Amino acid sequence: MRRKQFIQQIVRLEPSSTTHHECRHCGYTVENNANECPQCGSHEIAAYDLE
Repeated sequence: MRRKQFIQQIVRLEPSSTTHHECRHCGYTVENNANECPQCGSHEIAAYDLE
């Protein structure tokens, strides 16, 4: 049952952006408007444009 729900969530997802934001310190994926990593507290957030 869990697998079916997971697949349904993926199918419904639409790409909201072609930019990926992640913490340079720990690699955690952060929201595009975050100034601080919620995982480690670092302020070094990188933005990568994906094609």
